[in-house]
Amino acid sequence: MPAWVRRVQDVKAAYIQAGNPDEEDPADRRDSVVIEYTSGDAGQRCTAMRALAGPEHGVIAFTPTGMAVDSNDCVSVKLGTP
Repeated sequence: MPAWVRRVQDVKAAYIQAGNPDEEDPADRRDSVVIEYTSGDAGQRCTAMRALAGPEHGVIAFTPTGMAVDSNDCVSVKLGTP
């Protein structure tokens, strides 16, 4: 886990999701840092993570109400309840 993850607050869980070496786009081949937050806006959390992660990692942010991925410009997608 990158060192910057230890400085992030409101974290429920954090882990590395392995990249897919078969992807055509190099950005999709890199490993992603996934952080599940206890609160906040997923898009804003993703944008902040992107600033910390640098080019070597992708980022995925989950909050109780949404998720956002840096490869989707950190656009937040609302998580529905079944």
